[in-house]
Amino acid sequence: TYPLPGDLACPYPPMGPGMHIVEESVVSKRGTIEPLLLLHAQELATHPHIMQVAPDWERYAAMEAADVLMGLFMYEDTHLIGYSVNFVVRHMHYSGLVYCQNDVLFLHPEYREGGFGAFLIRETEARAKARGAGFIVWHAKPNTPLDKLLPRMGYAVQDVIHSREL
Repeated sequence: TYPLPGDLACPYPPMGPGMHIVEESVVSKRGTIEPLLLLHAQELATHPHIMQVAPDWERYAAMEAADVLMGLFMYEDTHLIGYSVNFVVRHMHYSGLVYCQNDVLFLHPEYREGGFGAFLIRETEARAKARGAGFIVWHAKPNTPLDKLLPRMGYAVQDVIHSREL
């Protein structure tokens, strides 16, 4: 089994042949990822009237050029079913620490059973570590599947983010 704590153990690979995760350019996935981004926003946007999906592809391209953007894409055969987009950078306050901060993480709802989300998170951890990260930070909306999954994977709350519309 793939090494996940407690009841999260799952066979490796998680969904059999045809399931795979590929590290790819985020910008190169623009046309492919946009339908999932819209589904993601419909599910989780807390202020949809101001949080409208409109990625800044030029800034993503600049981050890729600076080698600080890491995009992992989960496929069933050639069908994109999820993504984990992250920044792997030197911390601004702790300059000796390279860390990974997630930008967006999403798995199509039809694939959320069976440990596939945990597999995508573990693969993100492994790839971030390979890039030199010693720490990883995820943000999650309260009471979502991700919010419930992370503590089961050994994560603890470090900061709480509060927001309000201006």
